[in-house]
Amino acid sequence: MLVGGGLLRIGAVEVLSQQVLLHLERSRRLVVKPEDVYYLEAAGDDTIVRRRGRQTLRDVRTLGQMMVVLERLRFHRIHDKFAVNLHRIREIRPQRDGEDWEVVLRSPVNRVLPVSRRRLPSLWRRFGE
Repeated sequence: MLVGGGLLRIGAVEVLSQQVLLHLERSRRLVVKPEDVYYLEAAGDDTIVRRRGRQTLRDVRTLGQMMVVLERLRFHRIHDKFAVNLHRIREIRPQRDGEDWEVVLRSPVNRVLPVSRRRLPSLWRRFGE
C-alpha cells in the first residue's frame, strides 16, 4: 500500500517503492532500482541478483526473504531456485517436452529460466489470466 512520498508500507516496514535495498557482504547496503533487476537466483543461503550488465551481485538473504519485499514490486517466484521481474519477461512458452514451461527474459540478458509446474498457475494470475 502506498503511503505517500513514494513509500510502500509492507507490514510495519516502509520502503521506497522505486528502490530496493540489497544486503551485501560485510554489512554493506546497495540501493538499486527494481527495473534494473532481471532475475534472482537462489544460491544456498544467499541470492544472486542479475542486473542488465554482466556483473552479478550477491545478497546475503535467502530468495524467500527477498521475495517478502520484491513480490509487491512486480517480482514473481517461478521456481524454487528463480524469481523474475515481471517487466523483464519477453515470452512465456512451453519447453520442448510440451509439458513444462519456461520464461525468456528481454535483451540484453536473454536468459531462459524454467517455470515449475506448481508455480505456473500463480504466474498466469499475475498477468490477469
